[in-house]
Amino acid sequence: MKTLSLRLKRGLLVACCVGLGAVMPAQAQDAKVSKEREALRRTQTALKAAQEQQSSLSAEKAKLEQEKLLAEQVAGKARAQASGQAAKLKALEQLTQKLQAELQAAEAAKSALEAAAGTREKELQQQLLAARRESAERQQAVQVTARLLERSTLALQDAEAKNRKLHSVGEEAIKRYLSRTPSEITGVNDPLFGFNDIRLENVAEELRGRMDAQRVR
Repeated sequence: MKTLSLRLKRGLLVACCVGLGAVMPAQAQDAKVSKEREALRRTQTALKAAQEQQSSLSAEKAKLEQEKLLAEQVAGKARAQASGQAAKLKALEQLTQKLQAELQAAEAAKSALEAAAGTREKELQQQLLAARRESAERQQAVQVTARLLERSTLALQDAEAKNRKLHSVGEEAIKRYLSRTPSEITGVNDPLFGFNDIRLENVAEELRGRMDAQRVR
């Protein structure tokens, strides 16, 4: 702008010089007019160039202002996106911390469960061993009881058989006693010979021996 103003001043000075040169001689005046025209042409050319440069600068300025506005808008969007990204990052960090805390709590609970499971497993193993020992003892007791029961059953069966035999012996003794003849009854009381008495004693001794053989011991 300062260059354009200087050039305009020079143009005015040149115009003044042309007016003053009207009183000079014609030849000198023509030469001077020619120079002044050339200077005016140059001034006009410079003025046009300055105007074009000014227009170009104005257009460049407008373009730069538009680009600046766009850059500010882009920067605003970038700042908004950065702010949003920062908020998301902060939320992700908080979520990560929460998940880490939950993971630590889960690991602690898992360790506690594993410890409890190990303790419970040992207890169950001990209970299983005790149950196996108790079962073995019970099986042994059952076997002993079964053998004793078998012995008792056999002994009972033997005793019942012996009792039946004793009962048979007793029945036989009663039958023999009841089947005595009158002579046998009289001979028992015979004070001289007593043959029947001896015979009865022999029978009684035989029955006693048979009963002793069948007696339950």
